Amino acid sequence: MASGSRTKNSIINVLTSMGGQVLVIVLKFVTRTVFIHTLGKAYLGINGLFSDILTMLSLTELGLDTALNFRLYKPLAENDEKRVRVLLKFYKQAYRVIGLVILGLGLCLIPLLPHLIKDYEKLAALNINAVLIFLIYLLQSVASYLFFAYRSAVMKANQKKYVLDVAEYAVTVAVNAVQICILVFLRSFILYTLAWMVAAIVKNLVNAVIARRWYPSFFLPEPDSLTRDEVRGLFKDCGALFIYKVNTVVVKATDNIVLSKFLGLATVGLYSNYLLFYTTIQSFLGKLYVAVKASMGNLFATSDLEKSYRFFQIMNYLTVILYGTAAVGVTVCANELIRVWISEDYVIAQPFAVLIGLEILFMGLAFNLGQIRNVSGAFRQMWYRPLMGIVINLVVSVALVRVCGVYGVIIGTVATLVLTNFLVDPHVIHKVSFQNTHPVSEYYKKNFAYIGVLTLVCLADLWLCARFFTGHGWLSVIVHALVVAVTVPGVLILVYYRTHECQYLLALLGRVLRRVRRAAAR
Repeated sequence: MASGSRTKNSIINVLTSMGGQVLVIVLKFVTRTVFIHTLGKAYLGINGLFSDILTMLSLTELGLDTALNFRLYKPLAENDEKRVRVLLKFYKQAYRVIGLVILGLGLCLIPLLPHLIKDYEKLAALNINAVLIFLIYLLQSVASYLFFAYRSAVMKANQKKYVLDVAEYAVTVAVNAVQICILVFLRSFILYTLAWMVAAIVKNLVNAVIARRWYPSFFLPEPDSLTRDEVRGLFKDCGALFIYKVNTVVVKATDNIVLSKFLGLATVGLYSNYLLFYTTIQSFLGKLYVAVKASMGNLFATSDLEKSYRFFQIMNYLTVILYGTAAVGVTVCANELIRVWISEDYVIAQPFAVLIGLEILFMGLAFNLGQIRNVSGAFRQMWYRPLMGIVINLVVSVALVRVCGVYGVIIGTVATLVLTNFLVDPHVIHKVSFQNTHPVSEYYKKNFAYIGVLTLVCLADLWLCARFFTGHGWLSVIVHALVVAVTVPGVLILVYYRTHECQYLLALLGRVLRRVRRAAAR
């Protein structure tokens, strides 16, 4: 596939994903606001806790999605339809097994719920049926692997994810509207969660129809299957990816479980509002990386290492701009926003917002490194790194939550991201993905410099926003957010204007704007 075609597909994917995410974010905040005012902290804590438990159950997917997508890039680039059908056949069979395994493990967890929730016996007095709610969450998770879920893989791997995004946003808008009506008129958490389960099924069915219409030949009956050696190689990759996935899940998904066990559901509810910033930013900006992931995979499959390395540098610089802006924004504006949005009672004092900001920044850097590792096939190297992350996160989080409460959980997460993802992963990528064509020290020098610039801008914005235009409610939040949105990217562009990363992104932005102007003129 030509470079221009990759760029065009990436731009379409990015614009569709980012544009739709704005609407989704607004709806999520509206739904969360209605949720808080109708059901309260206890249900908010239940929602966060059960979501994290089922995220951990999704580990049974073993990284199969990433391993199979990696194998789809080359046959799609070469238009090898038979090979695509063979891979999708295996995908279909594997997803059915995964769905049933998650169902079985989830049912086994039901007796353990009293041990995961502090003051579990008090839930009955609040008319909260924890078992029934957990079963609904479990069925929603199982549904995400069934109902032809495997078919969407070919759209994502062939740089056509934007088509699925449009359908997904329509389903998301519909389900949020239904949930708001349920909360306002019925105040039923059971129906609220059932709406998500129905939406998961509808989304899979819609995606399946779209994929079959775009690529009917990929879903024809296929007599051949993967050979034993191919399956063995696939599961070797899955084994390494599984450890990486365990690390990712434990680093984040255990936060609510630790808080629920030691501090109770009320604290989980408070934390979940800040977690909403984290998940919203990850969902919004993560869409950008998912949108270009297939193009990155195509690039690694068809281009030379130097070109791939230049793209890696560009994506790293873009990551610093985007996640750096988000990190500074949360640090500066999170407490003010929660104070205006809900009330002072839901604010967790500083330095909590600072810690969330640090987590967002290093999460972004880790996410970018992970994308490069996955599309280049560097799965098995340094497999013990994720195990280090699991140990560090659990030990630090459990130790510090007893000493400094909710702050300790975030310190554990930040420490894990810095000591493992940030310090270790670049070595794997430079050695395996780029075959030591460039020294890893180049990556560290650039990123320590980026972090230094971000720190100075953050301190300046904290000082400025604390002293000017305060006390005006939503208007103050908007003005302070705009200050961050201008100063962080502005300074990073000014400081690094002459670098090839900055010049490439500015040229790309110019091309996009010209296309938009031409489209508007028509």
